[in-house]
Amino acid sequence: MICPECHAEYLDHIKECGDCQVSLVDACIIDLPVPEMTWSALPTFQGKVYADMAAELLDQHSIPYYLKMDWASSAFSIEATNLPGQVVRIFVPEEHLAKASELASSIVGDEK
Repeated sequence: MICPECHAEYLDHIKECGDCQVSLVDACIIDLPVPEMTWSALPTFQGKVYADMAAELLDQHSIPYYLKMDWASSAFSIEATNLPGQVVRIFVPEEHLAKASELASSIVGDEK
């Protein structure tokens, strides 16, 4: 059983979400429609280490994100060191952009 509001999973004998107070649906989480999101980019990170630091802050604040790196870094999973000129972009849903930008600025500083 799944809550159609918060997508929490419940055992079959429970009929109402404890948080949202709505009736549960008999579905698997993958059966629910994927909400549309508009993704916005944070400032560019010079190196995966800084992007990972920002990603950790986003995780702590429950902000969804995805990282986009150059092909070589992604394909070969090169993470032990920064490659010269390596650029990493982090994308967040538009509604989280202000908070995510504030968190990212604590890593990269304010861009002028």
